[in-house]
Order: sequence, then structure tokens, then C-alpha cells
Amino acid sequence: MNRPGPTPGGARSGFTLAEVAVTLLIVSFALVLVLQGLNTSKFSAAQTHNRKVARELALLSLGRVEAGLYWEELDGEGDKLHGTYAEEGYEDWRWELGFGEDNRPQEYAHEEETGYWDNWAWEREQEQERLEEEGLDDEEAVSEPYEEVYITVLFPRLGEYPNQVTIERWIPWMQVYGINPDQEEASEEEEFLPPN
Repeated sequence: MNRPGPTPGGARSGFTLAEVAVTLLIVSFALVLVLQGLNTSKFSAAQTHNRKVARELALLSLGRVEAGLYWEELDGEGDKLHGTYAEEGYEDWRWELGFGEDNRPQEYAHEEETGYWDNWAWEREQEQERLEEEGLDDEEAVSEPYEEVYITVLFPRLGEYPNQVTIERWIPWMQVYGINPDQEEASEEEEFLPPN
């Protein structure tokens, strides 16, 4: 069997130091991009988890409002309440409840900067259009007075992601304050209990 003889000029087969260096550089860039992608996806997953937990905690707080747990702290004049979720195991998480139109949080235009906003604005607009078509106004259509209740849950910031969730609900006045808004003063016998 014939073996190939030495190549002219004494060149040997194999990789040169320059080729190895270029290959290592390309692999290093690829590895950095992969790690950045993993880090970004980890932050994104953590942010999604935080938003989900914040929404669940906000709904818990709104349930407490509907159950009448804040009656003693509210006077029916557009109050604001503050607190934390330390009892639920989230020491760094805070909440703020706003009652009435005057205590509305930042408007929807700043949603990108402030965080997730969950509201019923679209449904209310549809209902308003339906009422206008039927020739009714809001006062005639509403048989029970409602109060606008806003809750904002603030959680620890992750990178550049927003760190708050705001939810808006319309809750019957009697469930929020425990009294009928049409009465001047309500005695203890006139207070209403929330429905079971």
C-alpha cells in the first residue's frame, strides 16, 4: 500500500493556533448569547409568577372588602387603606385600596410604566353604549348603588419589569361600607350584612 509522501515545503496537516482561537471566540459568543437568553427567560418566568401571585392576593383583598372586613376603617368618603401581605407569607409585598373615583390610581396611559392593570372598562363602555341605544342613563339603569374599588399590589422589582398590579372592581355600596348610602345616618340596627 502506498503512503502519501511528505507534502512539498514540509507543511503538516492539523489546526493552526489562529484557527483554534477563532473557533474558541465563536463558541464563546454563542455561549454568552445562550446564557443571556436563559437569564432573560428566568426573569420573565419570575415576573409572570409575581404578577399571578399579585393578582391572586388582590382578589383576596377584594373578597375581604366584599365580606365587610373593612367597615370599621371606612367612612364612605373616598378612603384609602394600606397594608402588607406579611400574614400570607409575602413580607415584601404591599397593597393599597382606593375607594371612589377620587382615589383612582394612575391612568391607563401609564400602564407600560406602572404595571399590569386589570379592569372592566371595556365591559362598562359596552354597557354604556347599550344604555344610550335604549335611551336610558346610568342613574335609571342601576338599581343598587355601587362603589369603585381599586387595589394596587406592589411586589419586589425584577430588573426593568413593572412591579405592580392594579385591579378595579365595582362592589355594592352596602358590602363595602355596611350602610345604605341613601340614609343620612345608619344605626346599628340599620347596618346590612353582606350576602352569604
